[in-house]
Amino acid sequence: MGRLLLALLAVSAIASGWLGRGLVKSVGIRRLAAVLPNPAKRHGLDINIPVDRGGWTRLTLKVDLSRTLSEVVGHPMEAAAYSHYGGFTLSRVYGDFVNPDSKYYQAWIGAYVVFDNERRQHFGFDDQGHPIQQEALDVLEADQRLVLGGAGCPNKFPDGRRVRLIGDMTVTEVHTGGERWWRMDGRAETWSAYHRGDSPEGHWRSSAGYGRVPDDAAHPVDDFHPLTYSGSFWMLYSPEWQATCAKFYIYPEYTDRNGLRVTKGQQVEGECQAIVDRITFTKAAARGRALGS
Repeated sequence: MGRLLLALLAVSAIASGWLGRGLVKSVGIRRLAAVLPNPAKRHGLDINIPVDRGGWTRLTLKVDLSRTLSEVVGHPMEAAAYSHYGGFTLSRVYGDFVNPDSKYYQAWIGAYVVFDNERRQHFGFDDQGHPIQQEALDVLEADQRLVLGGAGCPNKFPDGRRVRLIGDMTVTEVHTGGERWWRMDGRAETWSAYHRGDSPEGHWRSSAGYGRVPDDAAHPVDDFHPLTYSGSFWMLYSPEWQATCAKFYIYPEYTDRNGLRVTKGQQVEGECQAIVDRITFTKAAARGRALGS
């Protein structure tokens, strides 16, 4: 009886591990990214994103954004982006980030930091301290190039960009925690990273991070279909840290293959706002002094 019980437990563990392999891979790739060097860690800056609710991943994805942002702006930059996206259930091998049935589909919450250098100081702000719309969009462009490029998405606008702003962003001055932040809200066109099966142009890190949608998935969307992001960015420049700090959320809407407008992403906006409100930036050399709290 004891041997039978052990055998049943072993089979159960193997079955659970197989069913949850998408989650295991995703946690593994995010843990790997967390130990790699990035500019935030090199400058001793901690970014805390307190995700303790909803269907988001609990482990932060940490990305060195330097190379991609440098390509976008045309000169060297040091930058890092930290983010969360729709997580996994044990019944699927792909996360809600690439699940069109989920309200967390293609939604992000996170933060980024861009450091000064000899070519550019106070990135995202002009000399009078007012936010620059284009440079906020440049960071989204850099991030989306990583996401879409990693997924193997072939789509680009005629100017080579992956993101195109719709109208102008609205700008609001916000005072919180004794700091002056600038909130920028707007909408932009881009494409979804969703695709079935393996993309020949994609990178293994992408499928490991978000999971693999089955080749025969019956979702009513085309691979790499167009979508519109609604987003909100809070930006602040810290002379003490010689860095621009920002926190953000974005969620999509799109038209599915049946011609229906899908806006379920709006359901997560309240969760996004609550999490972004609690994101903090803390310099290791100045513990106790945090931005965003």
